[in-house]
Amino acid sequence: MRQSPNDLTPGGQQRRAAIIDAAAQLFNEHGYHQTSTAMIAERVGCAKATVYHYFRQKPEILFEIHDQWIEELSAHVADTSDDVPLSEFLRQVFRDILQLMETKSDHVRVFFEYYRELPDELRAVATSKRDHYERVIESRIRTGVDTGALRPQHPRIAAFALFGMCNWSYQWYRPGHELSDREIADELFEIYFAGVRAESPASP
Repeated sequence: MRQSPNDLTPGGQQRRAAIIDAAAQLFNEHGYHQTSTAMIAERVGCAKATVYHYFRQKPEILFEIHDQWIEELSAHVADTSDDVPLSEFLRQVFRDILQLMETKSDHVRVFFEYYRELPDELRAVATSKRDHYERVIESRIRTGVDTGALRPQHPRIAAFALFGMCNWSYQWYRPGHELSDREIADELFEIYFAGVRAESPASP
């Protein structure tokens, strides 16, 4: 990528963010391959050269759409103390993901639909970051199994079940409908936790 966001002025950071948001909207509306750099520039209200000032090519924008999303999720779990009860930790994972469905719905849908369009090098970085986030969740689930808070089960499968419930919701969740993202997250969590928790948990 041409410039790190940290090297930009506040105005430059805002313009770069606007380009990413516009691209996410257009990729979602028209498709990744059907969206040109000129269309992104028009949506932002800038010259095409301005887009190229921040991103050398379109795949870099697609990567940033994913990177912002996974970095935000990773930061949330990294900031959660190990002292937080497992049930509350897992509930918050559901809430974090569903909140992004609410606030960055275009970004989330674009990532799942067009992840494979990333060049190999960028896809490897994106996969590494996503795998790290998943391992953090899996580790907490493994601890829950080991301590008896969760029933005996394969931690990775339990983690994938969690992500399957959360991530598939991008297909049907739409902001502003009857239930809020938090209400949906809590409903999904209750269904999930009823299946993985121990009948008589040894710890909360």
